Amino acid sequence: MSVKALIQSFEYTADILRRQAAEFDMQESLIRPYAGGHSVHWLLGHIVSARYFPLRLVGQEPIWDEETRARFRNGSRPAAAAGPGVVHIDELRRLFESTQERLIMGLGATTSEQLGEPSGYHENTVADSLLYFHFHEAYHVGQMTIIAELLGKQAMYLTA
Repeated sequence: MSVKALIQSFEYTADILRRQAAEFDMQESLIRPYAGGHSVHWLLGHIVSARYFPLRLVGQEPIWDEETRARFRNGSRPAAAAGPGVVHIDELRRLFESTQERLIMGLGATTSEQLGEPSGYHENTVADSLLYFHFHEAYHVGQMTIIAELLGKQAMYLTA
C-alpha cells in the first residue's frame, strides 16, 4: 500500500461524508431511524473520535482528549436532543475538516519505510492499521448514506 493510495482512500470517504453530513441540520442529525441504531450526529462524532489513532500514526496531534472522545466511542449513547454539552453538528463538521487536513498532511510526510513499521495496534504495521481505520471509517460513512435514505434524503456517492 502506497502513501498516495492511502491519501486517495481517505479523500474518497471524506468527499462522501462532507456531502452527506451537509444534508442534515442539527435536529435531523440526531434522529435514530431505528431502535438501537446510530444517528448521523453520532456517526460523525465517532469518525472524528476514531481518527485519534490514524492521526497519531502519521505524527499529527489528535483534536480531542479521552473524555471528549468517550462521548462517541463504541457503546456510548447517542445524544437524543440538542442542549448543553451536546456538540453541534456544525462543530462536528468543522472538527472533521480539521482531522482531514491533519491526516492528509501527516500522510504526505509519511515514508514507505514508516508504513512498514509496527503501529502498536495489535500486531499491525502502520500501513495495516491505517487500512483498518480507513475501512472502519468507510463502513460508518456507508451507514450515513443508509440513514439519509431512510429519512427521505438523497444518499451521496463518489463523484470521482
